[in-house]
Amino acid sequence: MRSDRFARALTGLALIALVLPTPAAFGQTPAAEADLASLKAYMSEHATAMKAGTARLLALAEQYHDRADDAGFDYAALWSADSAELAPWLTASRQVWVEQAHGNYELIEGMVAGIPSLAHFDELIDAGPSKEDDPAAAPNIQVTLPDGQVLDRPGNLFHYLTEPALWGSEDAFAGAEVDLDGDGRIEATEAIPDANLLLGSAQALDAATADLEQAIAAWDPNLSDAFTALVIMIPTMNGYFEEWKQSPFVLGEESTTRGFVANSRLLDVLGILGGLDITYDQVSPLIASSDPALEAQIRAELDDLIAFINDVYDREQAGTRFTPEQADQFGSELQSRATSIAGQITQAAALLQIEIQQG
Repeated sequence: MRSDRFARALTGLALIALVLPTPAAFGQTPAAEADLASLKAYMSEHATAMKAGTARLLALAEQYHDRADDAGFDYAALWSADSAELAPWLTASRQVWVEQAHGNYELIEGMVAGIPSLAHFDELIDAGPSKEDDPAAAPNIQVTLPDGQVLDRPGNLFHYLTEPALWGSEDAFAGAEVDLDGDGRIEATEAIPDANLLLGSAQALDAATADLEQAIAAWDPNLSDAFTALVIMIPTMNGYFEEWKQSPFVLGEESTTRGFVANSRLLDVLGILGGLDITYDQVSPLIASSDPALEAQIRAELDDLIAFINDVYDREQAGTRFTPEQADQFGSELQSRATSIAGQITQAAALLQIEIQQG
């Protein structure tokens, strides 16, 4: 799993649009100053929208748990009796997860994961492995389910718990496989969740998101954090493209991954790069004041990086099925380009005497 990332906001995620505050909102900002207040406003806006999404997901999970309880947690009987209502409930729950909860997080993930004081939230919510997959790196969390079962260090709350529960990509998290679309066949992701697992993990996700929202509100934005996040999080291509390669979007039915089934990993990457792109926009005037040519080079190469990934995503959405070999090729090429960009930003930080933190 990951402990790093990157991103770009784009059309494709139905996310709440954010209009960044103008310099006048914080007092006139000179051209050679970084607009860190706008950066914090951006992060706070999406953290608040994410929290609204996790609260809505929790309410939906509670509704489902009540129905399952009434049915004695007999999921086959529950589906037989209530399929007409459960199918749209599941569609709505998945949409809330994608668009409000996970989607808003991706747009701030680059900063959250890249700022040392906030990075533990990324491991808890989006990036940390389970103790079975990586005992040394697994977040030290316990998730208590409504039936009293305790999940010890089960992995991150998005891709190890809530996503597999909602999409049925982990057999143990599914209450029953069902014909969701009524076509007479049961295919991948056609399952209703285990109600205890979904409710317990939704409770944990909502609580963690509330903590993240408070931490961002308390965060004192500074240049060291912004530059550190850019340097750490831009050069993370190989890991993301490896996850994409292992997902159903590349491997199809041969994929055995539990996460990254809700939408293409490429869309997540573009979301993360979007947040980092906005971060760079807020600090670029400082770089331009010190070395205009260096700032122009960073901007051009970052734009090219994002455009490349956007093109691959657009081709995928148009029906192209890329091969694992192509995924490896893209990841390797983009990793090299991203590492070069991070080196240039490190050079700019040195010119400006801004510390790059070591984690």
